[in-house]
Amino acid sequence: MINFKLIIILKILTAILLFSNFSCIEKKRNVSTENRNKDEIRTVTKAEDFEDLVIVDSTGVTGADGAISFPLDNNTSLFMMGDSFLRPIHYKKRDVNSEMINNTFILIDKKKKTHKALYKGTANNPDALLKPNYGNAKEYYWPGHGFKKKGVLHVFMSRFLHGEGAWGFKFSGTDYITMDAKSFEIISQNDFLYSNRNDVHYGHSIINTKDFTYIYGAWNGKDSTALHVARGKLDGNTNMLHSFQFFDGNGWDSNPIKSSSLKGVGQPLPEQFSVFEYEKIFVLILQARELGNGNIYSYISDTPTGPWRNEKLLYHTTEQENTKDQVFTYNAMAHPQYMSDNKLLISYCVNSFEVSNIHEVNTDYYRPKFIWVPMEMILE
Repeated sequence: MINFKLIIILKILTAILLFSNFSCIEKKRNVSTENRNKDEIRTVTKAEDFEDLVIVDSTGVTGADGAISFPLDNNTSLFMMGDSFLRPIHYKKRDVNSEMINNTFILIDKKKKTHKALYKGTANNPDALLKPNYGNAKEYYWPGHGFKKKGVLHVFMSRFLHGEGAWGFKFSGTDYITMDAKSFEIISQNDFLYSNRNDVHYGHSIINTKDFTYIYGAWNGKDSTALHVARGKLDGNTNMLHSFQFFDGNGWDSNPIKSSSLKGVGQPLPEQFSVFEYEKIFVLILQARELGNGNIYSYISDTPTGPWRNEKLLYHTTEQENTKDQVFTYNAMAHPQYMSDNKLLISYCVNSFEVSNIHEVNTDYYRPKFIWVPMEMILE
């Protein structure tokens, strides 16, 4: 028997991530095909080796979305995953009654080609790795982003509630969590209360620099979206972020209400995206928010606050053309720690509106896909 609660959760998952206006969208050509005739250097290629490493068929996370990563050392990265399955897969199929948990972490060692899933409970009776520890007991976490510093993981997690809001769930806040980088035990777990003060969902992308840690967030209204950024300082004694400020369009202010949108982002901002620094240039990667769009874009800036420029259509996903199985794609994320031959690793999530399809038809319908994008396409 199909778990109808699960069906509802997954069918509306895209709402908070993509929040579609359901308009007719012009389908654009695959950029890799378009550019191949111009210059082989600008070809976008698939990175199937990462797909097989991040999601496995058994003894680990066998299906998930999110795929938000940051490095732990030269070889190992932590992938923060959203709704996850651990039941084994056989011939592209999984038990339709498989239990879903709201978040997992995966340790990926690219050199050793190992996958280690982190969660609570057992493989047969799993539970989410992280849960809110105060307030409403029905709240749960979906992943934001993070970084490692001096043996401590700093991660941001978004809190949600089922059964509320127009789409069956409701964003309820952001938590800032520190964890021991070896044991993954929680050191501190606090409400990052600014998300509830200015309606910016902070923590979806983090840049840690020598002087400041920049914390990016998404704001969305009825007819518009916007990118915002806060910054904090890392205390050398407590190894905690503090003294938060918010970019107001001209400078930094301690009042979160004065936060202003960053200029130059022409595409509708999704709930999750990536910002990173590359050779003193700041790069923004996003997949356009509209449902069924499939277009992955880049922007660049000379500062972490914009203005953003040089909009480039990097890639058009094609999985959503499978209307028979109701497949859709969302949430492109960059993984700059894997830069190779001046090519950037980017992932995007795949899902189906018919939940049984991700179990009984093809489990690839609920696994992230990876591509290599030449940095030249972004910077030129």
